[in-house]
Formats: sequence, C-alpha cells, structure tokens
Amino acid sequence: MFISVTGKFLSIFMSIVLFFNTMSFGTAGDSVKIDYDFSNDTRGSAAGTVTLDAKRDGEYELYWGDEDSVRLTYSVGEYEVPFSEFATVDVDDGTGSVDIQPFTAIPDGAETVLVYKNKTLKAKEDLPDEKITDNGEKLYSFGALSDVHFNRYYRSLFDDSLTTFPNALLFLDKCGVDLVAMSGDLSSGGEKDAFKKFHKCASDVQYPVLTCTGNHDVNNGGLDVESWHENVNTGVYSETKMEGVASIGSNQVDFVYAPQKLNGDVFIFLSQTNWDYNHDTSRLLTDEQLDWLGEQLETYKDSTVYLFFHTFVQNCFEGEDFNMGEGNLINSKGVRYDLVYTAGTPDEIRFRDYLKEYKNVVFFNGHSHWSYEMQKYNPNLNIADYNGEYATMVHVSSVSSPRIIKSDNSEKRTEMNMKRSEGMLVTVYENRIVLNAVDFLRGQMLSYATYNIELDK
Repeated sequence: MFISVTGKFLSIFMSIVLFFNTMSFGTAGDSVKIDYDFSNDTRGSAAGTVTLDAKRDGEYELYWGDEDSVRLTYSVGEYEVPFSEFATVDVDDGTGSVDIQPFTAIPDGAETVLVYKNKTLKAKEDLPDEKITDNGEKLYSFGALSDVHFNRYYRSLFDDSLTTFPNALLFLDKCGVDLVAMSGDLSSGGEKDAFKKFHKCASDVQYPVLTCTGNHDVNNGGLDVESWHENVNTGVYSETKMEGVASIGSNQVDFVYAPQKLNGDVFIFLSQTNWDYNHDTSRLLTDEQLDWLGEQLETYKDSTVYLFFHTFVQNCFEGEDFNMGEGNLINSKGVRYDLVYTAGTPDEIRFRDYLKEYKNVVFFNGHSHWSYEMQKYNPNLNIADYNGEYATMVHVSSVSSPRIIKSDNSEKRTEMNMKRSEGMLVTVYENRIVLNAVDFLRGQMLSYATYNIELDK
C-alpha cells in the first residue's frame, strides 16, 4: 500500500516541478499596481483588503513569495510543497479588490506578495518588515483529520479511503507530527470492518491516531463499543494505558489526552451517542457526558484545550442566516448541509454555553465535508470565534471526500473522492497556533485556509 501511495505522492511533486518551469513574466503593457491595506498591526496576520489596479480586466491570483519573489514552498521531508494562492481578485473596468479573512496567516518565510494572471507573474510587492512572520520556536505539531468513511467511497471494488487516509498519514509523518487527532466518521454505518481498516492504517505510523465518534459511527442503533475498543484509540481503553490518558468518561468512549510532551496542552475527544437531528427532542450528547465535559473544561481552564467533537453548531451571530456559521454555507440555490447541531435542544444549549464560557478551547469539528475553498461562499466556514464571544471553532474538511458547490447556481453538492483529500497540519508555538490546511492528494498547502490563533499567554 505505501509503495503505491508513495509513487502517487512522487508523481504529484513531479507535476508541480513542471508547473513551476512553465512560469513566465508579464510585460510592461500588463502593468498592475498592488495596494494591500492591512486591518491590524499583528505580525504574521494577513487580514485586510488587497486592491489591484490593472490595465487588463480578468482574474488575478495572489501568492506568497520569498525574499527573491519566488513562490513560497513548505518543506515536507525531502520534498518542497507549494503554497496555493491565498486569494483571487476579479478586475473589472481596471480595478478589483478582495477582503482577506480575519484569521488568515502570512506563512513563515513569506516576504513578498506576487500577482499572477494565466500562470504569468504580473506584479510583486514587498511585505512591510513589521508584518513578516516570526513565530518563534515550534513546541509541537499535530494533524487534524475528519470523515474517513471507510466502506463509503469506491472506485470499482476498491475502497478509496484505503488510499486517501494512509496517504494523509504519510504526509503528516513527513511533517514530523506528534499525533493525529480526528473528529470522527471513520465508517459508513458503524460497521466493524471499517473500524478494523482504521486500525490497520493507524498501526502503520509511529505516532498515536486518536478520534471521537461521528454520526455515521453510531448509525445502526448506537456505537458498537466492543469493536471500537478493539480497533480504535489503541492504548486508551486498555488496562495498560498509553502515557497521557488522564480521564475516561463513564460511557467508556470519551477521554482526555494530555501527555507531558505537549507543553501542558490538552486534547478532549467527545463522542456523540446518537444520529439525531432536526427535531425538538434531538440529542447528540447525554447529561452524563456534558457533566463530564464541564468537569474537564474547568480542570483545564488555564491550559489550551483542543476539543474534538463531530458536529458543529449553528451560526452564533444573532440575526444572521443560521447556515452561515463555522462548518456550513448556503449558496443562491439553497444548497447547504442540513444536519447541524439542532439549536435550542437542552444538550445543544449546554454545549454552546461551554463554548461561550471557556475561550481557551479550540473546537475542531467535521461532518459537512465542505472543501476549504468553499470559504468563498462563507468567510466563517473554516474558522470563527464570533467576534471573540465564543471559543475558536475550526472546520476540518474530509480526508476522503471533500464536497464542493461548482457554482452559485448549482442545485447540488459534488463529492470529490479521489480528486481531493483535505485536512490540517497544526503547529503550536509559545504565543500562537498556526493551522495549515492541506490537500494531501494534490500535495499542496492551501494558503487561503492557513490561519493564526493568537494565544493569550
């Protein structure tokens, strides 16, 4: 398996090298002027508005460049992985602008802004010295993945997830992560065979791969706890526990992982117990689970807590469309993801209250599968803290089948299995968390979904 996956990995990088070799430069007749109006003084923050004035109308792409105005790359083992564009600007009648999402990061090593049109460099501009990123020394890193869905996506008779999941784990291994944390949906319908496939893939790497359940894992009358214990979160539920397992919930599924090597930071894996949405009596969490969660959040209120739970809440901006929050979107034809945490149910109220009280939490969820680029329909799709009123919430796309809407007029969403495979590389520093969205199949760091979370330490 890893031989074929690595071969695919190498072929991706060869195509990238060929792409770079076809780059050309603009002429004087293509004059483009860049105006980058930053919205804050924070070093490494890309938030602001970019305006282009150009003699020719059309679509222009913005990339980060190094000190030599060469498009930025990221070192992954022996490979250099390119960063995607961080924004696209439509120029009409000589001008166009784009707002950069408030959490968006300027990656480490970026010193210039490059403007391309049709693969041709049209303009470049130095970043101000005071905006160039200086994250300091890395403390640790981890991968954030979701929605593997073994047994759901197939080409012919072969389970696509047996390619995409090991490939993502291999990529993250080359990045030197300390663990991979997941927000559930390992299976199609909670079948033991899916959990066994997960176990085989997770056992082939040296770091722990830890997860909560998702709605698909409890699809057929609840979770098969025996199969879960046998195949998932190895070393968590056994009598001889792995170092760092600090607490296990009374349901024998939820747990806290807080090893010393992670700088005192804490991972909480909270598993929903039901597939139960869209009615007044819906329940995803029991009172006992929420009591346990509250105890853990209070215990670790002075630490950075990464909470992994599968389902996202509805939009927390009062008076706005409930679909347009973190984790979801809606286009002009009403296409959205309709299995959000049902607002107003007793467990949803308690869960949301915790997110409002404990701002030290970073809440990772999956569920909708929306590809990171769908942020163009909702700036809050991938990350939001609702003007600081809540914990930071982070959407994790699907490692097996991200979903896209092909246009604003599309009447359905499109599955991208074996065309894209997405997740996050999360790097932790003393005063900042950097989240790099990745397309593992295309071998690309997604600049438009690379974010900073500033830590108050």
